[in-house]
Amino acid sequence: MTTLSDLEISKALALAIGWKQIYTTVTYDGERKVTICVTPDGHFPEEWHIFDYRDWNVIGPIAEKYNAFPYMFNGTWTTRNEWEYYETPQKAIALAVIGAKK
Repeated sequence: MTTLSDLEISKALALAIGWKQIYTTVTYDGERKVTICVTPDGHFPEEWHIFDYRDWNVIGPIAEKYNAFPYMFNGTWTTRNEWEYYETPQKAIALAVIGAKK
């Protein structure tokens, strides 16, 4: 199992799917850390999007694009190309895509 924080997973996923490092930054939303990705053309701040792998609006399209749909096995989540198991389907998707893009 991974020891990455949610913030580190979001950032690694953003980079794995093509966001450029210079367009990835960290901020706080209340007490929760999130990754903010500015659009690739560099417009900001009105063009910024919150990128959090735990949000189904973020991770759902990624699962579809990379064919990384999760399934439950013995009370934990995984994907067809992973042998690791995670507590949420979102984490299973994110880490499968990160691993596939390395």
